[in-house]
Formats: sequence, C-alpha cells, structure tokens
Amino acid sequence: MNGVAAFVAGLRELGLEPEQRGGLVVVILDVGPASARGPHRVGADPPNDYPRVPPHWLHLQRGLVLAEDPGRASELGDDWWRWSRPHPKWKGNDNAARQWVAHARSLLLVAQVV
Repeated sequence: MNGVAAFVAGLRELGLEPEQRGGLVVVILDVGPASARGPHRVGADPPNDYPRVPPHWLHLQRGLVLAEDPGRASELGDDWWRWSRPHPKWKGNDNAARQWVAHARSLLLVAQVV
C-alpha cells in the first residue's frame, strides 16, 4: 500500500480520524495539552510514492498563517491556504505518519493567528 491510502491508514493507526478529499487528506491535530490554540484542521497531499516521499504541502484553514509567506490558494476551498513545507529529515519508514504528524504539529506551534 502506498500514496493516500497508506497515509490514511498510518493516521488511523495513530488514533486519528483522517478525511480523504480526493488526493488530499484532512485531519484534526492538537499541538499539546498546554496549548489553547488547538485543535486545528490540517491538510496534506501525500504523493503516490508515500511513504518513501513525504507530503509536500501543509494546508491550514484561514486564520492561521506561517511566517514570512502569505501562502497560496488551496484545493480544499476558499477557507484554506497552503504552504510548501516538506519534512526536512524524512526517513520514510514504518513511522512515516508519526513523522508527518510531528512535523505538522511543529509548524502549528509557530503559526500565527490572523
């Protein structure tokens, strides 16, 4: 199994409830028990060769932005923006979904509320 199906299966193994929207996947992530900023809906674009290659784009709902980059329109709709944020140290092994979730949560921690 690879691509979107593998990504969805990996997120489910972590106890998350991903929602597939075509080639994109949306999942609700919290950034930790001490955070008043979560949970947040986050989208990803797992490529066909996932888990060898990580999702490239991080999709966030309007109201959150990543510093120094206005983002681009997202295929998820008018209430979403996307940012190019590939995983910097991807290993692509059995823990691929866990790696992506940790990466997405680290980006949520530095996202700015607008």
